[in-house]
Amino acid sequence: MGLGRIKREGKAELRAGVLLGELRAGVLLGAAVVAIVSLAARDVRAMPPEIIQVAVDHDDDDLDGHIDTDDSPLAAVARAQLESLESLAGGSFHPISGGDLVRVVGPDGKVVGWDSVLPRGSILQGISPGRATLQFIRKKVNVEQRVFEVVALGFRDGALHDLDLSKERASLERLPPDRAPTSADARYKDFDALRATLMMKDDSGAPLGNEFIGVESISATGATIDRLDVSVERTTPCPDTFLCYATPPLRFVVDDVDRTHPLALGRSLRAEVGGAIKLRYGFSSQMIRVEGPRASPVGPIPRLRATVRPFVLRVAPKAGPAVGGTDAGAVLAVRSELALASAAWGQCGITFGKTDAIDVKVVDPPPSYLISFGDDLGLPASGGTVHVRIDGKNISSLTTAGSSPLGAARAFAEASRKAGFSAAVSPNARVLPGAGGSVDVLVHNGGSLAHIEPLTAKTAVTDDSTMVVRIGSVDLSDGLFHFGDMDSMSGTLEERTLVKAFDDGDPSTIEVMFVPAFGGGDRIGESFIQNDMSSVRDIVLLDRAGVRARRMSSTLAHEIGHVLMNAPGHPDDYGLDTPTLLMDSDGADAAAFGPRRLTLDECARAVREAGPNSRVPLLTAWPLTPLKLR
Repeated sequence: MGLGRIKREGKAELRAGVLLGELRAGVLLGAAVVAIVSLAARDVRAMPPEIIQVAVDHDDDDLDGHIDTDDSPLAAVARAQLESLESLAGGSFHPISGGDLVRVVGPDGKVVGWDSVLPRGSILQGISPGRATLQFIRKKVNVEQRVFEVVALGFRDGALHDLDLSKERASLERLPPDRAPTSADARYKDFDALRATLMMKDDSGAPLGNEFIGVESISATGATIDRLDVSVERTTPCPDTFLCYATPPLRFVVDDVDRTHPLALGRSLRAEVGGAIKLRYGFSSQMIRVEGPRASPVGPIPRLRATVRPFVLRVAPKAGPAVGGTDAGAVLAVRSELALASAAWGQCGITFGKTDAIDVKVVDPPPSYLISFGDDLGLPASGGTVHVRIDGKNISSLTTAGSSPLGAARAFAEASRKAGFSAAVSPNARVLPGAGGSVDVLVHNGGSLAHIEPLTAKTAVTDDSTMVVRIGSVDLSDGLFHFGDMDSMSGTLEERTLVKAFDDGDPSTIEVMFVPAFGGGDRIGESFIQNDMSSVRDIVLLDRAGVRARRMSSTLAHEIGHVLMNAPGHPDDYGLDTPTLLMDSDGADAAAFGPRRLTLDECARAVREAGPNSRVPLLTAWPLTPLKLR
C-alpha cells in the first residue's frame, strides 16, 4: 500500500489515463477520439471504489480529558481536524462492513445515524483501525460504495509504552544527541524522545515498502514551527491481521544547534512548550501536546509560567544602553535573550510566555536615594547623630547607644517622613562575618526617588564611632561593584541601590537587569535567591559579556536557574563536572554538547521551590488551550 488520502486498485485507471494522455497530446483525432473517450468513460465507471484514508481520532483536541471519539457532541475544534464530507451532503450512508470503525458527525457535533441524510458540514471520524465499506446513496437513485481505510497513529516511549494522547504529553529534549537504536523494537533511555507509530489493516498481502510518516511541530499559537518526513520500519508485537510500524526515536528540541547535529539529524525537530507534535500519514493526522516531563520526582509537570521584568541600564543618565546600541536595539536584544532562556527552561515545562511582547524598560541609573545603616558588620550604635541633605532639606536623626541598625534606620525614616518624604525600611541578610544585618532606608519624594547627599563634601554622614552609615550610589562607568563569597546573601551597597530602585514589591516576579559590566571583570552574571532571606531576592544581573556569551554559556538561563531552584551552588561544586548541564559552573560551548541540559531532579526542584504550591510561587500554572491551527 502506498501513502495518500485516496488510493485505487485495479488497472482501469492506468489504462484510461494512458489513453486520455494520448488525447491531450493530440495523437488521436476525429472519430477515434469519440471511441477512445467512450472507452475511457466505460473504464472509469468500471473502476473499483475509492479507498479514503482516515485516522483513529484518539487525541483530545478540545482538552476535556477524553479522547475525541468518546465525545458527543464533538467540539468544533476537534471536528476541524477531521475528514470533510461536504461534497456528499444530501446523501446518506449505509454500512456494509466495518460500520463500527467510523462514525459520521454533523455540524452540531452530534452523531448522524446510518441511513440519515448528511447535512452540510458533516465530517467522518475514525474510531478503530481497519477497513469500513459504506454504501453511499444520493436521492435513492445513485448508489456507490465508499471504502475508508482507518489507520492508527500514535507515540511510543523508550520503554515501549504507547502513550495516551488524551492525557500524556510530549516533552522537550533534555539529553545531548545520541545514535538511534538499530531496531524499531529496541528500548532506549532517552526519556523525552518518542517513536511515532502506525497501525493499519493487513489486507494487501504485502507490507509497506520505503514509507514515511510526516511529523510536524506546532507552536502554542497554532503556527507551524518545523516538519520532517521520517522513515518507518516494521515493529512487533502487532495484532493479527494488522501491520505495525515505528519511526526511530524523535527528539523535540529548542533550536537548530540541537536539530542539525549529525547524531540525530533527520529525527530532531524544533518544538515549544504549549504547542503540539502532529503526525501525518497521507491526509490522516493525530497530535500530542507539549508540556513538561511526563514523569518526575514531583509527578508530571504541566506548563508553568514565570513572570520576568527586564530592565536595561544606561551607562549614565541619557547615555547609551548597556546592550543593543540604541533603545530599540536593547529591547530586541533582551527579548532575544529571554527567548533563549525560556526555551532552555522549556525542558522543565517552564516558559516566560510570549517573549517578543515582554515589556523591556531602558532606564537611567538611579540617584542616591538610599542610605544604609550598619553597612559592614551590622554593629550596634555607640551614640551619635546622622546628618544628610535630601532634595535640599537638611535631615538629622539620633543613634542611641546600643541601638541596632534596624532601630537607627527606623529613627531616620521617621525624621524623613516628618520632613515630607516617604521612607521605607528595608532590612538585609547578615553577611558571614557580620554581627547583624544592615538595614537600608529608601527615600521617595512624591512619586520619584529622592536624592540624598552629605551636608558638605567634607562632612561625615554620622559621628557614631561604631555604626557605619553610608549613602548608596550607582556609578556604572567603572562597572558594577558586585558581591563576593562573604556578602553574597545581601549584595553590595551599589547592587542594593540599583535593584531596590526598580523592585515592584511583588515577590512572585523575577527582575532581570542588564548592566554594562561588572567591576573586576571576573563575572558575567549573578543572581539573588529566596534562600538568603534578604530584601534583595529573585533578582538576576547580567552584563553585556553575558549577553555576548549567549549559547556558549546560556548565562541568563543559568542565573534564572539559581532563582527558580533557590540554589546558590552548582552541581560540579560538590559532584562530578558535567559540562553539558545548564547549571554547571564553568561550561562554555555553543555546540549541542554545551551547558544547556537540565535533569529531572532539577526540574522537580524548580517546581518544589518556585511552583504554585511553594512558599513564594514564582511559577503559575498555565493550562493548555485548544489549538487553532494556521
